[in-house]
Amino acid sequence: MPRVRAFVFDVGGTLIYPADPVGETYAKFAHRYGVRLPAEATTAAFAQAMKNSAPRAKDTVPNNGDDRVWWKHVVKQSMGDKSFADQAAFDAFFEDVYLYYAKPEAWGVYPEVFEVLEALRDHAIDLVVLSNWDARLHTVLDGNGLGEFFSQRFISAELGWEKPDPAIYRHVAEILRIPPTALMSIGDDPQNDINGPKKAGWQAVQIERPKKDLWAAVRAVTKR
Repeated sequence: MPRVRAFVFDVGGTLIYPADPVGETYAKFAHRYGVRLPAEATTAAFAQAMKNSAPRAKDTVPNNGDDRVWWKHVVKQSMGDKSFADQAAFDAFFEDVYLYYAKPEAWGVYPEVFEVLEALRDHAIDLVVLSNWDARLHTVLDGNGLGEFFSQRFISAELGWEKPDPAIYRHVAEILRIPPTALMSIGDDPQNDINGPKKAGWQAVQIERPKKDLWAAVRAVTKR
């Protein structure tokens, strides 16, 4: 295999995770508006809403960093048959949630992540982020101390494409000026982080927590 010149990391499920279950967070904010949400069922509904809402059709991903329209659809699907008093109440609830997840404290960093990233600094390999996220990710990464590790950040809602659109993988290779075969995708999603990159000519290794964490993935690469 060609020598890897850049590790391209996914973020959610790879580097960070919600500090609290999504359903608990939604229930907390909904309670302010007199709506009771069952936390566990809402977490499950959220996961299903995410699956049902992706991948997105071409030309529907924003490029200005603001992805409220899509996220409002996901959040609404997560509510089930629970309803707010009126649309204004739901809009206010959604804005609370949207802004909350821009805060670093809304996210936890997996235990081995800093150790792995610090170890990789000793190698002549670029560290890059490629994520289906929006502009909130900058605040999250910087606030949690992760931003300093990444020379480039490729964020779907700032580009107008999202994984697994082949265009986003081509764009990353072009901007980095690195041949696709020398790029290594590391992430937890089989389609976005493994199959999509491989179809674009990249190398890829999957995170499968808890049996395969970031150390296991990086060691699999560096031992080649």
